[in-house]
Amino acid sequence: MKKIRIGIPYALYFYEYYPLWKEFLTRLGAEVILSKPTNKNILDLGVRSSLSEVCLPVKIFYGHVLSLADQVDYILIPRMVCVEKGAFFCPKIIGLPDMVKSSISTLNSLLVPLVDVRKPYGTWKNSLFQVGQLITDNSLAISRAFSISWENFQKNYVANLLDPKLLNPSLLAKDTKNVAQGLDKMTINININIAVVGHDYLVNDSYINLNLIDKLKKMNVNILTPSMVPPRIVKKQLKKLYKPIFWSLSRKAVGAALYYFENKVEGVIHLTSFECGEDSMVGELIHHQSKQYPEVAYTEFVFDEHTGEAGINTRLEAFLDMVRRKKQYEINFAPSR
Repeated sequence: MKKIRIGIPYALYFYEYYPLWKEFLTRLGAEVILSKPTNKNILDLGVRSSLSEVCLPVKIFYGHVLSLADQVDYILIPRMVCVEKGAFFCPKIIGLPDMVKSSISTLNSLLVPLVDVRKPYGTWKNSLFQVGQLITDNSLAISRAFSISWENFQKNYVANLLDPKLLNPSLLAKDTKNVAQGLDKMTINININIAVVGHDYLVNDSYINLNLIDKLKKMNVNILTPSMVPPRIVKKQLKKLYKPIFWSLSRKAVGAALYYFENKVEGVIHLTSFECGEDSMVGELIHHQSKQYPEVAYTEFVFDEHTGEAGINTRLEAFLDMVRRKKQYEINFAPSR
């Protein structure tokens, strides 16, 4: 019997939930087809088929959907509404299935399970159960597949959380020979902690962020991301705000930023996308909070389909140069004990 082919776009909430979806569908016997990582062709497809007013990540999502259209029987586009109490996804993500349907009329059948934990029929188990019924009539097999997939998903999430030791690197010892050679030659070898905060689909999509993470690694930077911060710490940090944040994805970014500020990392880079309503407000909030920690350098990079790599490179190099010079100054002039 031919396996049902289900496509999953390599974009947006893929970066958080793909392991759960893939294992669940695979255990039921479906063939999961993942779209290729974002590239120029996918971006061009998305820009041509989507509304100009939507943010870059949504345009790219359209491109991923179109790239899967001729390869699969179904494309999985969950309607993500609410996964935690008091918080929701942004309106564009909630309405994503409808937007895609109305803009791309030639698509194959879409799988649109509702994920809204406020409602009994919107729990993760019930939502995936609906998808599972398209693959098999065996209710017991569906329940078993969900239980195992959910347990593994939780375990893998915990396994990727932050090792607290990363926030306490040992300071480099003074090297009088290097001092004599000048600051510029020294600073490039100083190991620093830089937190890159923002939505997972901005932090992890190398095409959107113009290979920012790889560039930081090549510059001898220890990279910290929101996904490394445990949810309990995020919730604890968010309690410091005057008013709760109502967007699930932004909660994670803000809570992580506050955690890294508090732990005195050398710098924080906030990634945002142009035309994103959440980012326009959350960016100001994080910037405002950064002023309480003047010892932590802060900058923000805004991305859209017109962002030039040369400009990002220049800003990144200047930011890291400033951070390293400051740290080298602290090392050289720290009081001796």
